[in-house]
Amino acid sequence: MAHTYSTSVRVEAPADVVWQVLSDVERMPAWTGAMSRVTLLGPERAIVVGSRVEIEQPGLPAATWEVDGLTEGQGFSWSSSGTPGVRTGAAHRITPLPGAGPDGSAACDVTTVVARSGMLAGLTDLSAGPRGRELADALLADLKSEAELRARNKP
Repeated sequence: MAHTYSTSVRVEAPADVVWQVLSDVERMPAWTGAMSRVTLLGPERAIVVGSRVEIEQPGLPAATWEVDGLTEGQGFSWSSSGTPGVRTGAAHRITPLPGAGPDGSAACDVTTVVARSGMLAGLTDLSAGPRGRELADALLADLKSEAELRARNKP
C-alpha cells in the first residue's frame, strides 16, 4: 500500500519562471530551508531523466534520488530507495493558469506529490512522514516566494 501526500500552491508568476527556479535543483538551498544541500552526482549541470542527485534535508537522512521523469517546463519526478524496504517518489508539476493574475498576468498552480511504497512504507511514514510533509509544504511556500520575486524583477 502506498502512502501519499499531495500539496499545492498558486504562484503569481509565469510557468517558465517557476520552471527556472524549480529545475535548478542545486540552487534550492539558496531559496528554501527545506533543502540543506542538493548535489548533482553526474557530469550534467541540469536535471535530465537518469540524473542522480544527493539531497540533504533538515531532520531527514541524506538520500540519493534519481530523476525518472521530466517534461521540460512542466515538471519532473524523482525517487529514492535510501531506506531499506521503502521506495519514496516525489513529483513536482507546474500547471499554467494564463491570465489568472489579478492584473491579467500569468499564474500557475504547482503541486508536489510524495509517495512511499514497500514493505516498511507504513512504518517509515509514521516516523518520517510528518517531517517530510512539513518540508514539502515549506518547499512550495518558498518556491512561490522565489518565483514571484523573480517575476517582479524580470526585465
